[in-house]
Amino acid sequence: MSKLLLVAPAGLEVQGVRGKHVHHLNLGILAALGEKYFTDIEIAEEEFSPIDLNQTPDLVGMTMMTCQAPRGYWLADHFRKKGSKVIMGGSHTSFRLEEGLRHADAVVNGEVEDLWPQIMQDFSGGKLEGKVYHADTLPDLAKIPMPRKDLFFKTNTTFNAQVIQSGRGCPLGCKFCTVTQMYGKTFRTRPVEHIVEEIKRFPSDVYFFVDDNIFFSHKYAYELFEALLPLKIKWGSQASLELICRDEELLKLCAKSGCISLFVGFESIDQATLNGMHKSFNKVHKYEQNIKKIQDAGINVVGAFIFGFENDTPATFKQTLDFVMKSKLAMVNTGVMTPFPGTEVFDTLEKAGKIFDHDYEHYTGGNMVWKHPNFNQEEMDRLYYEFRHEFYSLGSIARRFWANRRQPLYYLVMNFAHYWRTHHRKQGRQFDVLKEAPAQKLDREDMFAA
Repeated sequence: MSKLLLVAPAGLEVQGVRGKHVHHLNLGILAALGEKYFTDIEIAEEEFSPIDLNQTPDLVGMTMMTCQAPRGYWLADHFRKKGSKVIMGGSHTSFRLEEGLRHADAVVNGEVEDLWPQIMQDFSGGKLEGKVYHADTLPDLAKIPMPRKDLFFKTNTTFNAQVIQSGRGCPLGCKFCTVTQMYGKTFRTRPVEHIVEEIKRFPSDVYFFVDDNIFFSHKYAYELFEALLPLKIKWGSQASLELICRDEELLKLCAKSGCISLFVGFESIDQATLNGMHKSFNKVHKYEQNIKKIQDAGINVVGAFIFGFENDTPATFKQTLDFVMKSKLAMVNTGVMTPFPGTEVFDTLEKAGKIFDHDYEHYTGGNMVWKHPNFNQEEMDRLYYEFRHEFYSLGSIARRFWANRRQPLYYLVMNFAHYWRTHHRKQGRQFDVLKEAPAQKLDREDMFAA
């Protein structure tokens, strides 16, 4: 009997919260790819449940973002000491291959699907050691197997949403983002009938499409939304504001198909800042009218903003708060400018010697890790906290309700959840060592050694 253990390490933080959010779809796909080679497959997501550290699987496959890397390295070292082979992938590994090889037998750069047969051949032949697998081709999404969602830990996710994907790739190339480098500039889509089949096979009340821009191809979006109509589901996704509002008929169809929420990357309300980050397709002067279009269609707008661009000042927080309150956004997803490995921002700041904190546990998108010209660390922490504290105050929730009344349950549940998190969380940097699992003793120096 041969076993494949697929791992998403602890350490992922969303809006200051560590713990369950949504399942890792890529692990479900890997599990499906592994069916041909393994008799026993387990998905272990530490956000949802502890990993059994006493087991010795034949192969451990691990995916991780930067903030998960310290824990991932500890787990890789642990399982290798027990005799398991370990292969690492995901966004962080793809941009830190040599670092990954210090902890894993092999590493993957980019998307793994087309590489999987060669990886399995090398694994079976005992030739995995020291290999670096580069994804020189972009996988055909029509050939991606149905993910093994039945292997996900049976527990609720954020708003009980189930993850699904219709497309990959982004040609936009924002300087602070790793998506284009990770998934390429070519936008690719899955056959709509595959998505319909997946929804029917894994029914849920709410779905979240993890696509980076579900409106990128309007022709495909029309086909997808039409196919979703008879399924009577609720769903949310991510998209660029200009693409959402370019076609009002498509926007209406989007709402009719069950869309209740769209995550929009505004990032900044300063056009010069956006232009400097290769995000000039965002037009600040059209923000308000486009937000209203989406709200009038009955869809909640979740606005994503980054604080700490190089030209930002303390006044940026007040200006942004005034804008989001005037626009009556349903929610905000705020972050602190973080130079993630693999981004142009990282290369620029590292070359300039401005990154003072290289502890990956802090790279959650909520902490200052580089020397900003207009903020010190404590000031950024305070202003960031005050912004969220004000936006998710009871008065703010009440004032924004009417614009988001089309989805009252979603709006109120999510806003009160953020209210509780914001008002019950201490101000300042939250750098906590990961909690110990029952059969585990963590040594901080070993854990964060790279």
